[in-house]
Amino acid sequence: LAAVSGGADSVCLLLLLHTLREELGFSLCAVHVEHGIRGEESLRDVRFVEEICKTYGIPCRICHCRAAEYASEKKLTLEEAARELRYRLFRETAEEFGANKTAVAHNQNDCAETMLFHLARGSGLKGLCGIQPVRGQVIRPLLCVSRQEIERYLTEKGQAFCVDRTNQDVLYTRNKIRHQVLPLLTQINENAVLHMNQAAGVVAEAAELVSRLSAQAAKKY
Repeated sequence: LAAVSGGADSVCLLLLLHTLREELGFSLCAVHVEHGIRGEESLRDVRFVEEICKTYGIPCRICHCRAAEYASEKKLTLEEAARELRYRLFRETAEEFGANKTAVAHNQNDCAETMLFHLARGSGLKGLCGIQPVRGQVIRPLLCVSRQEIERYLTEKGQAFCVDRTNQDVLYTRNKIRHQVLPLLTQINENAVLHMNQAAGVVAEAAELVSRLSAQAAKKY
């Protein structure tokens, strides 16, 4: 099951999975979650995803929810509420289609942003692991590539994608990191995002080792 928002990352994910499905021997379906936040722009994204899935013959399920109402009810931020609803609908749709993996389109930049977000708020080893490529049934095939590479790939293929205007709003913490902090770090070193992802991998290995040794010590003593 490919989670497709219509943005550059998820469109790239969908096209790559479609290209690889026969070679790797899997069937492909898609899900799009419309959060009830952006009005007509959100419905435009729905139509785009429906059309691209139709073009490639990929079964697609469109899910509608009301993230703002859910956020108010559960006392969550809008971002937290949208994420909770989204992943719940991913699980339900995967079960409906009989899919045993759900692919989401996080990339190297997302991992770097997550590391910085956790570091700024206060974090131990676990938070500095960034985003992991596999977590249960959720897989992230694009974690090995940057956002720049994704956009270049789509340009070369002449493939359009949707642009979510809320992703430009720096009132959201993640957008502030994306548009203001990471660009400054890449001025210091153009490979900053790559190096942060490499560090996340090292930290993840260290966290796993500490966890395993701690469990062994607890059992022994």
